[in-house]
Amino acid sequence: MNWKNIITVILPFLALLIYSLIFHVNIILALDKINYIVILSFLTAYILQMSIIALRDKYIAEVSYKNAFKARLFGNASSLLIPGWAGQELARAAIYNLEKKNLIESLSLSIAEAPFDVISGAILFIAILPLKFYYLEFLYILVALGNIVGWSIGITYVYSTAGKHVETEKRLMRLIKIDQYYFLLLQGKDSIKNSIGNKKFTMYMALSFLGYLVLSAGLYPLIPNYFYDVLVTMAYFAATLFPIPGASGVSELALAIVIPSSYVFDIVILEYASYALGSIFLREISFSELKKDIDKIKKDGELYKRADP
Repeated sequence: MNWKNIITVILPFLALLIYSLIFHVNIILALDKINYIVILSFLTAYILQMSIIALRDKYIAEVSYKNAFKARLFGNASSLLIPGWAGQELARAAIYNLEKKNLIESLSLSIAEAPFDVISGAILFIAILPLKFYYLEFLYILVALGNIVGWSIGITYVYSTAGKHVETEKRLMRLIKIDQYYFLLLQGKDSIKNSIGNKKFTMYMALSFLGYLVLSAGLYPLIPNYFYDVLVTMAYFAATLFPIPGASGVSELALAIVIPSSYVFDIVILEYASYALGSIFLREISFSELKKDIDKIKKDGELYKRADP
């Protein structure tokens, strides 16, 4: 493990330590509130949420439920190391690839899941804010709105241009000298359109909302007010939209706005512990197979460029 990976691993915990020093949080007393009931409740709610979301992913990615469940857990674990949602999508694609044997399709379908995760979470975050609003949350609102608009425009564009050669796309890719991979963009857009362009769209959104609401219930033994639990859960979610490993720093700030500082430490630790569960599937990833797929993509790109100069 090189020094960059080491820094990435310790960054979330370093942010927690700095937070505890700034806000004078007694770490021992804070951790004392995390008893076995709190841990069991939160982890159970987390597994239930992943089970619900995996049902949605199963249909979107057209993989087995077991595979979808693994991918969801592993994707969340990767977010502790790789900034933003991109890492999660790549990680899920690596799991899907074990079954689909087509990296481009796996990645495209993983990306197709992201709008449901982000848009439903952002909507729920904005909807629940009137319960307790602070001006500092304005930045998180802007990020949430930006993600709603951005993902909506992106999916609309993909859906409307799938199956079509768009000259502007080719020119942009030629400008940055990756036009030999234009065929990947075409394949990806087709896969995304086919996966979400059906009557199950409403069901996918409903399952996404339900997942967040179920996860929020896991905080009840720690904070016995369900609506407040939803607010806390969605505040943490809003922080994950920032492209920082483990949402380090911004997650603590987002939670500190709505709950006492000692509870911030507890909730972040619970989130890290639940996300880390997915790392057990790392040994199932065949990096040699992924390398073969990437090499094949490079070779196909060279052939495509020769055929379409």
